[in-house]
Amino acid sequence: MTETTFFTIDEEKCVNCHQCIAVCSAKYANNGVNETIEVDNNLCIGCGECIKACTHNARIPVDDFEIAMKALENAEKVIAIVAPAVASNFPNQYLKLNGWLKSLGIEAIFDVSFGAELTVKSYVEHIKRNKPKMVIAQPCPAIVRYVQIYKPELIPHLAPADSPMVHSMKMVKEFYPKYNKHKMLIVSPCVAKKVEFEETGVGDYNVTITKIQNYLLDHKIDLNIFPETEFDNDPAERAVLFSTPGGLLETAEREVPNIRYQSRKIEGPHTIYKYLNHLPEQLKKGMSPLLIDCLNCELGCNGGTGTNSYDKSPDELEYYIHQRRILAQEEHNTSDNDSTSISKYEKLIDKYWKEELYDRKYKNLSENTKKLSIPSEKQLKEIYLLMDKQEDADIRNCSSCGYDSCEIMATAIFNNLNKTENCHHYLHEELKSKTEEITKQKQEIITDTEVVLGLIQKIREMV
Repeated sequence: MTETTFFTIDEEKCVNCHQCIAVCSAKYANNGVNETIEVDNNLCIGCGECIKACTHNARIPVDDFEIAMKALENAEKVIAIVAPAVASNFPNQYLKLNGWLKSLGIEAIFDVSFGAELTVKSYVEHIKRNKPKMVIAQPCPAIVRYVQIYKPELIPHLAPADSPMVHSMKMVKEFYPKYNKHKMLIVSPCVAKKVEFEETGVGDYNVTITKIQNYLLDHKIDLNIFPETEFDNDPAERAVLFSTPGGLLETAEREVPNIRYQSRKIEGPHTIYKYLNHLPEQLKKGMSPLLIDCLNCELGCNGGTGTNSYDKSPDELEYYIHQRRILAQEEHNTSDNDSTSISKYEKLIDKYWKEELYDRKYKNLSENTKKLSIPSEKQLKEIYLLMDKQEDADIRNCSSCGYDSCEIMATAIFNNLNKTENCHHYLHEELKSKTEEITKQKQEIITDTEVVLGLIQKIREMV
């Protein structure tokens, strides 16, 4: 599989502050030995937390904006697949965004929200037919990649169906044959989406919302001058919520009432990866939920790593999504959960859902971690001595180095991914030692000076 680059590092701006390591869920993806941090793309999950955390702007997200714009300039046949997060990132303007995209020469625009409706159908069919003990939802490529690399025992529990984005693209290829040979430009809130396209073989240009917003700003383009342009596929109903945490569950409730009581909604890098680490144990105990609705980003895709919105209030971001949901349900007459209207909408979904079309298999990428070695107790103690940790009290787990514990830092050093000089305790002991040495030298100088002064005084007395 092609090695995916999620971001580049501006070496002139990187000061090796280790903030990127501090927020990283895959600590050993970073190499802090040199003056600037280096990243191993085979161990990186593309969560993008380091991009958000770097106050020096040294980490630059990688997407396909420039390549896609070049393709359009060359009059290549292109369609757009647009994530539902546009509703919160282009408030009251996402249909005008469609108008701008059409002005670039894009022939058709498809809403991923309808692909999310198909995704729920795929999940429900899987649960009904195969009766799995647990299903981990997988709209988020960072979570999928974490499981593939670091928790491969959970791979059988990943939903065996494509993400809403890939559902949408496969739907177009299957049911809109006139666009079969067109390139697909994906308007995405996520830096990591590219790895999903490479693994499934569907999708061409991952164009982040960030790059579009920056381009519009830099070129002083006002979306208000463009007409509101509807999507070219059938409209979604409540799956327009999919970019919001819990949106999957709210959509699934239409198909399986009360499924939320058998589910777990969880998001945010500080919680989701620790949760996944404990999940196999909970599964063995029979305490795991049936469905896990999980996302890497705390604000969901609305505040994804490919947006400028990850510092915004969730209330602001979700307001526009829920406004869209109200309009969507009014359009389908399902606001009151009318059974006739819901049945009619389910038939529309069935029209675009085809058995096996949206199936997804996953690669076990745990081989990527084979280059990492876990030190033995003896080796760990030897590294601690190099770090000037002489006794138990020196194991401070202060996290100043960016790692969660001294043991993780020592393991990084053991794998040549960091150095003792980046340990706070080591620097403190070095400073203490140097200070004592300087103090001693100073005292020796004072003593020598006093001796010399004494001799001078004696000579004067003799004279």
